Amino acid sequence: MAEEKIHIDVLTLDSVQCAACGYMMESIAALPGDVQEMIEYTEWSIKNKDGVGKFLELKGKVLPTICIEKDLVFESIIPQYEELIDEMAKRAPSDTMRERLVSLREHGFEFDKIQENLKKAGSGQSTRTDSTVEQ
Repeated sequence: MAEEKIHIDVLTLDSVQCAACGYMMESIAALPGDVQEMIEYTEWSIKNKDGVGKFLELKGKVLPTICIEKDLVFESIIPQYEELIDEMAKRAPSDTMRERLVSLREHGFEFDKIQENLKKAGSGQSTRTDSTVEQ
């Protein structure tokens, strides 16, 4: 049986070109390894059809937004570490996971693996690549 995970969707314009969107993705990517093991997250850029579909499915209102287990939780507000942990704990699929998250509440962000974690989440990979700049 597959291990249960907390599902996080980050609705963005584009985490590469939009600073707020990038910070939103980084707030998830900077979570410590113990938390990374408990979550699965994806960036949904509205610059493509899948992203627009996810935005409509989740009833998004503003960008960027972090959705945890399909709940719009952080709408245009980049969360602090403790806020993220608290909201994930509220939506954890089991008491064991909830307790583990709460025990990590004082740990804080880890910035050494942000790029690796962003790549794993596909951050910046679903934006338009067909545009060219003519000189």
